[in-house]
Parts: sequence; structure tokens; C-alpha cells
Amino acid sequence: MSIKAIIYLPLDPEKAKRSNLPIKLPILVEDFPVIVDTNQIPIDIVIRGLEAQCELSRDQYYESYLVYFYYEKVKISLNSDDLESAQIWLEKVKRFGEDYRYDFFKGLIASKLKNYELAEIFLRSSVSKNEKFVLGHYELGNILRAKRELEDAILEYQKAFELDNTFLLPLLRIGDCYMELGEIRQACDFYQTITQLDPQFSQAYSRLGVACNILQRYEYAEKSLKKALEIDPKDSNSAFNLAHTLSKLGKHFEAMGILKQLVNKEPQNSSFLNEYALTLRRLGFYEQAKEIVDQARQIDDNQMIIYNQVLLTFFIDRREAHSLLGDLSRDYREKIDELVLFLREWDGSVFIPDFMSERVKKVKSSMDGLSLDVHKLAHFIKDGDRIEMLKDGFFPVQDTLTDTVKWLDIILAILLASAEDPFEMEKNVTKATVAMYGSGIMLAVGVGLTRLLFHVKSNKGFELSSFINDVVPDLQEYHWNFAKRVSKLEEESFSFEDLDFKVEKGSDFFIELLKALSTDLSVNTGNKFFEEIYSTFRAQWR
Repeated sequence: MSIKAIIYLPLDPEKAKRSNLPIKLPILVEDFPVIVDTNQIPIDIVIRGLEAQCELSRDQYYESYLVYFYYEKVKISLNSDDLESAQIWLEKVKRFGEDYRYDFFKGLIASKLKNYELAEIFLRSSVSKNEKFVLGHYELGNILRAKRELEDAILEYQKAFELDNTFLLPLLRIGDCYMELGEIRQACDFYQTITQLDPQFSQAYSRLGVACNILQRYEYAEKSLKKALEIDPKDSNSAFNLAHTLSKLGKHFEAMGILKQLVNKEPQNSSFLNEYALTLRRLGFYEQAKEIVDQARQIDDNQMIIYNQVLLTFFIDRREAHSLLGDLSRDYREKIDELVLFLREWDGSVFIPDFMSERVKKVKSSMDGLSLDVHKLAHFIKDGDRIEMLKDGFFPVQDTLTDTVKWLDIILAILLASAEDPFEMEKNVTKATVAMYGSGIMLAVGVGLTRLLFHVKSNKGFELSSFINDVVPDLQEYHWNFAKRVSKLEEESFSFEDLDFKVEKGSDFFIELLKALSTDLSVNTGNKFFEEIYSTFRAQWR
């Protein structure tokens, strides 16, 4: 065996310590020009020099450095998922002995191969050889979590954190375990602890936001997810979850802006496209929503996407919608069949009281066929910055917190003027409430009034429990807190004397209306529906 020529490169002691290098670093003569040219010492050059030194003489001092850099090469190979190279480098270590690190990396390789049983054996061996090996306990926790042994995984994560309380990933994983166990509040406690220990830990805020979404604590979810994005603006998952949160809070324009950015960044992500389409629909941009959901369908044949495509297509082209029905699975087809039956039975007749006729005429003069032009409609409405923008031909795209009975008579007139076609009715009310108010809660009120008319005409009367069961799931997509108020009516008892006919908020109006329809004022036929409303609340709009 030929002896390779070595030179010894003296290193600054502090720099050598930081890089875990010997003060006198053996370098092959043939590699020295590379160091001179680049002013760097690549790891492969370090290893070749140490290997030559160890061949020259057995020296535990240099052998310990060589073993260390072999392990570094194992790590580099694992990080690039080159398991074959990782195994080769690990075998080079073997001739110097199999310590806790050897078992640790054997465990990681087995884990990458999804051989979790073997990985657990090696990792348990590793921590038994070194009980204070933090990463060993952490990775053992990861293996146990992968095996769904969550309680045992939590114990290993706790050991890792107890050994090094600056290492916060174990706390994050404990939170993840509790999420998987369905113990969401406990998960929140761990995520919050991390944010207190490290206010810049973006993953903790992101996870906390998801947990708060599950707990329906949307205000807290919004704060957490926005903080996650403040720290890591490229976090697409947090942005996507934030859009969901904002929709629940009625901030649909803000949600739309986020989803538009996500779609522009990842145009092949069908989940982003699907949610963007649904948000556009909620805001009344039906044609654009259909284009987006069609793109999602080209990428993904997920049944939820197909269902949303069919539903959106009904708003645009009913003939095309019917042609898509064959792509739906049985469960989703049954939902659409209910809609088709509803359309077939809809007769379009409504009773227009005398005191409503003038308003209905104005609305109809703002329509092209059955489609409402909100810019034309604005010229019949007084007051308001949004109204002035509409008159000037602009469509405001900012969220507001407006909650008022003002202009609700116009919304009801739109329902009457559009009664011939239930799809046009919902489209017109959606466009009008978004344009006039710009608030999620008023959008929910408008949708609620539309569904209330559907319910009364279909059932030839009003039944509170049935209506709540039908409408609340839809209202939750527009404004969660308002939907919750509606759902709680089923738990209340009230009489005509309890009603408040002088409400100022649109949300209160809708609640009082449902109460009124549940008392002696309950409608008996769909045609008298609006007369009942106005006989009760007409003083609001005089």
C-alpha cells in the first residue's frame, strides 16, 4: 500500500474549535491547491486527510475527528435522501466501534425506509447507551408517533425537552400528538408555551391557528396565523388556513386576496383553486368562480371539486350543469338531485304587497332580464360611500363591519323581482348585499333571507327547527357567529310579547323575524310571506 504525502495545516484554535477540526489538520498534498484557490476546506478534503493520517498511524485523537466527519457525511446523505451513500459512510464508522451515534443513524436510515420496528430497536439502543442523548429521545418519539403509539411518543419528547429546554421541537411534537389524540385544548397549551419561549417560532403560531380553527375560536386563529405569516411570509399552508378563518369571520374580500395570491403562486394546486372558487361565489363573482373551479377539475377528479363545479355551473349554464351530473358519485349526486327537484317544483309566484310595488319596479328597472345591475340599482339608493362608488361605476372590494337594517327593504324587493328563478334570486341578492354593505354579516343576512323564502315556499309554511337544520350549515360559510346565533334559537322559548320590532342591526332583524314567524305570525302560505314581514317591520323603512 502506497503512503500518501501529507502536510499539516495549522489552524487558529478558536476557528478549529468552532468547526470541530484538529489544530493541526492533515491535508493530502494533492488537495492543498484546492484549499489555496478557494480559501475553504471542503469536508471531503478533510476526510481524505484524516483517513491518510489514520492509515499512517493509529491515533485516537485523529480517529475521533475522522469518525465525527464520517457521521457528518451520513447526515448530509440522509438530508438528501441518499440512503445508499448514508449506509456506505456509516459502515466506514463501524471499524472504529459502534457507539450510540452509530445506532442512532442506523435507526434514522430504517425510519427513512419506513421500517419503524427496526428503527425503534436501534433508537432505543442509542438512548440506552447515552440516556442524555437529546436527539435520540426526539427521534424515538418521532418513530413512536409514526407507529401511532402517541402516549409513549409524548414521554420521549418530554425527556428530550427536559434534557435541553432550549430545544423546542419536542414541545411542538407533543402538541401534534395531542392534536392527533383529539385533545385540541391540550395541544393549544403546548403551542402557546412555545410562542412564549420563542416569539419567532412560526410553526407554533401556524399550528395554534389550526387548533383554534378546530375549536371554532376564529378570532384567536386569525391572530395566530397572521403572526405565523409575519414571521414566514412564504408559508402557504398558514395563508390557506388564514383564508378559511377569514371567511368564517365574514372577511371575504381579505380571504379572496390571499387565495388569489396562492393560486398565482401555485396554479396547479387544486385545493387552492377550489377554495378560491368558493370564495368568489360567496362574493357574487359567479362567472369567475366557474372558470376557477373548471381549472381545479382539470387537475383533480376529487368528488368535492366535481360537486362544486356542478353547483357553480347551475348558476351559469343549467344545460351544461346537467351534462356534468354523470361524473358525481352516488352521495354527491343525491345532493344535486334534491336541488334539481327543488328547481322543478319552483313556480316563481310570490305575492307583492301594495307598499312594496314601487320598490320592486325600481329593482326591475335595474335588471337585464333577471340579472341585476348593481350600478344601476345604486341610483335609486341614497347615502353611503359605497353607494357613491357604485354610482360612479366602481365596485368596492373592501370588507366592512356594517350591520344595519338600512336598505333591507331593497334586498327584499330584489327577492320579489327575481322570484321567477331561484338561482338568479340568490345571485342578485348576493351581488347586491356585497356591493351595498361589503360586510360578511350582511351577506349572511341576505343569504338567510333568500333561503327563508325558499323554505317557506317549498314547505308552504315555516317551521323553525327544520329551517335551522337546512340553513345554518350554509350560513356558517358566510359568518360563523351569526350562524351560531341562528342555531341557538332552537334552544330558546319566546312569545309575541318578547319580540323587538325596533331593531337597528340587520342581524337582529333576521333573528327577530325568525322569532316572529315562529309565533302567532307564522305564515301559512308562501305567497303571504312578504306581507307578513312588512306587517311586522314596515315601520323600519318608512
